[in-house]
Amino acid sequence: MKKHLIEHSKPTLDTVEYKKILNILKSGQIAQGPQVIKFETDFSRFMSVKDAVAVNCGLSALHLALLALGIGKNDEVIIPSYVCTALFHAVQYVQAKAVNVDVNLHDGNISSEAVKRAITKKTKAIIVAHMFGCPADIQALKKFKIPIIEDCAQAIGAKQQGQLVGGCG
Repeated sequence: MKKHLIEHSKPTLDTVEYKKILNILKSGQIAQGPQVIKFETDFSRFMSVKDAVAVNCGLSALHLALLALGIGKNDEVIIPSYVCTALFHAVQYVQAKAVNVDVNLHDGNISSEAVKRAITKKTKAIIVAHMFGCPADIQALKKFKIPIIEDCAQAIGAKQQGQLVGGCG
């Protein structure tokens, strides 16, 4: 008997999307070019921010954010315990220490109470992954006055207090 499972990360593309992908591949410009510039422009407009930079994956985006904050050796970065490994690896790439904290049972997002208990003098950032389309409680985390990096891969377009996630941290 064949088991039916929900496939993880299987793309769902229609004919129009396949044609657009084929045109990009034929152009020879898959890392840069007019389609990437258009995406960056459209996404920055959607997010109501000045600029957006497309990267190859979420790990690269998190790595760049940590570098931009000057985080490195001997620094600590608080991350939720229930996330993909990209958060942990990004922290490793800058030679900082990832400090895992519990998540809330009701939404799977990072627990502000757990964050509060984990903060030390070495804490330089908190990475928040908005899980399952549910925004994390950014306002509670802002009270700690520690830079917040938002991973919005699972919640693009979600809002908290009328503001899109990704512009809160």
